[in-house]
Amino acid sequence: MHNVEHHVGRLVEVRLASPLNAEEVQQFVLELNAVLKKLPGKYVGLVDLHDAHVFVPAISESLIQLLSAAAARVERAAFLINESAIFALQVERILRSSNSDNRRAFRNTDEAVKWLGEALTPEERVRLKTVTMPKPVKAAR
Repeated sequence: MHNVEHHVGRLVEVRLASPLNAEEVQQFVLELNAVLKKLPGKYVGLVDLHDAHVFVPAISESLIQLLSAAAARVERAAFLINESAIFALQVERILRSSNSDNRRAFRNTDEAVKWLGEALTPEERVRLKTVTMPKPVKAAR
């Protein structure tokens, strides 16, 4: 599963969840590139990987290629990861291989919001806080 959204300014919101197959990654690349083409200059990205798990090697390589191709346009990008140590190592390797020092992995959402917020306008910060707020838990009936 994937989702690419753009609501305000330079802030691009992405969600990736497992399982991801090659066709879905190709569709994700098309959707992300379509959003990025509409934005002049650099963008700030929030990538939610909380529902993703270890990627198979082919998916990892596809993501490295995508991230490398977009590296020059990234002002900052925060990757929100779950508690899996193995997945964290994989995401960190993908980020190192992507040719951009402007991408970081975070387990703590507040730290990611703070880091991204340094590069955002007030309107973009409002959206960032809205999108990263915990979802309310529905009461059982």
